[in-house]
Amino acid sequence: MFGSWFPHRTLLRWRRHRLRGRAESPSPLAQLLEAPLPELGRSWEAVEYVVLDFETTGLDSRRDRLLSAGWVVMKGDEIRLATARHRLIRPEGEIPESSAVIHCITDDRAAEGLAEIDVLDELLAVLAGRVLVAHNARFELAFLNAACRRHFAAGLAMPVIDTLHLARRGFERRHLPHGKGELRLDSLRGRYHLPRYHAHHALVDALATAELFSALCQDRVGPEGRLPVRELLSVL
Repeated sequence: MFGSWFPHRTLLRWRRHRLRGRAESPSPLAQLLEAPLPELGRSWEAVEYVVLDFETTGLDSRRDRLLSAGWVVMKGDEIRLATARHRLIRPEGEIPESSAVIHCITDDRAAEGLAEIDVLDELLAVLAGRVLVAHNARFELAFLNAACRRHFAAGLAMPVIDTLHLARRGFERRHLPHGKGELRLDSLRGRYHLPRYHAHHALVDALATAELFSALCQDRVGPEGRLPVRELLSVL
């Protein structure tokens, strides 16, 4: 889950170089892969992040599709609300009833959404040069990579922080028992006395994750008052 920073950095640069050779050019994905990596040896308060959440037609990134995306930019613990965006995405085919009852995005609402490639163009431009943050980031990355491959012939490689992994590491550091329930976004927010929000709206969940990320980082800052970003990275 967490690894030594130097092998991680080398692997990340190698993956970016390999994917850049596959990606269609010019494209927002190619620009992201060419952008300099953030300075991950700096304190977490000095680096910019994009906190991201998706709602989807299902759980399988190989066959299901994006329905909405929400994101907001942070610098350290500052959540820049002026950057918050929510985008409905027009899917191919009908939305399964089993997923519609969760996120309340109906076929009629989705029909008013943007084309997936237009949302990707906007999102990838925001992600370039920043660190991606998500709760259970493996899910968001699977769908984002699948969408990039559909439209740009390659996936993406970038620094990622998973707040679920950070929270689990905190439990383990304190030798506290924990199960899947304790690692849910709403459960962790309650542990840090953060307000309860209505779940399964992409932007609301992104903002909720941003607040949790700030709390988790401040909880991990050592006596010297510095927390390098490299200590927060997840290897996914």
